[in-house]
Amino acid sequence: MKEVNELRDMSTLDICRVFYECCGADMIHKCFPEYEKRIAVGLVGEGSECFGFDDPISRDHDFGLGFCMWLNKEDYAAIGDQLQKAYHQLMMREGVRLATRIWGPSASIYNPRIDQRRGVMEIASFYGGILKLRPDLDLILGKHYWLYAEERWIATAVNGAVFRDDEGTFSRVREDILNYYPQKIFLYKLAEQLHLFSHGGQSNYPRMMARKDIVTSALCIQQTVNSAMTIAYMLNRRYTPYYKWMRKGLEQLPVLSNMVPLLEKLVSLPVQSEVWEGRTYSATQVNMDDQVIQTVEEIAGLIVVELNRQGIITGRERFLESYVPVIAEKASKL
Repeated sequence: MKEVNELRDMSTLDICRVFYECCGADMIHKCFPEYEKRIAVGLVGEGSECFGFDDPISRDHDFGLGFCMWLNKEDYAAIGDQLQKAYHQLMMREGVRLATRIWGPSASIYNPRIDQRRGVMEIASFYGGILKLRPDLDLILGKHYWLYAEERWIATAVNGAVFRDDEGTFSRVREDILNYYPQKIFLYKLAEQLHLFSHGGQSNYPRMMARKDIVTSALCIQQTVNSAMTIAYMLNRRYTPYYKWMRKGLEQLPVLSNMVPLLEKLVSLPVQSEVWEGRTYSATQVNMDDQVIQTVEEIAGLIVVELNRQGIITGRERFLESYVPVIAEKASKL
């Protein structure tokens, strides 16, 4: 086991890996030797630590040390209860002690509320439970059944890390989902988000400001911010996580992470009422005196550059709605 000071500098995901390698693997080897190579182990699912986004604030609820063990249906029926009991004993004996040394007695150490997120699970039930779909691996794998799930749940089903999977069943499902949407679905979803971005910040925001409806104008910008982040994830072929982690995850994306400062600027700007005073609304003239509009256009510019770089569009027009029919037509031909 690493020194405590070393562990404190590691992510919770990595600490859980060390805990498994030093304590969990030994427990499985001693108590379930004939099943050792058939038990997949890792940390995947609900919880900020599975995304690598946890911090001291995260420890106020549903947080703790631990790992997951995934079994096929037959092995789960045979040893599921015994393995869960052995895991619980390990957590109460070694897990609490280690967590206390790392995070202190005031941290959430062993929390029964996260029992359903850790410990022993049947593979199909794990994926079906997170995706809110029928727990049938043949459907999830063979017919892309996971496409029917909400994207935040898809992101949750494939986050974290697998520490061991000799048999490979758990990882085959994971890899299939990580291969991302089929191109046809990807293009249709992308067209939808480009429409929502443009609809909110480029079309309806100026209309609402001209009407002096600052409440609805804020909703327009909210829609544009959400779609901008979703587009960034899509152009990285990553699933968009739960809304509270969307901005955090942008920092780790290979492309369009440079969008973050503009998004932060956009949501920090004061209401731009003064630049609309005495102005007659025009659908053909953009009010570039409005700093919100300026920033939305800058974000759109970044998106257009990346769309061109990936060969999805050709053009420099920043009004993203103009690309929606082109992309939808591409999708229809696949």
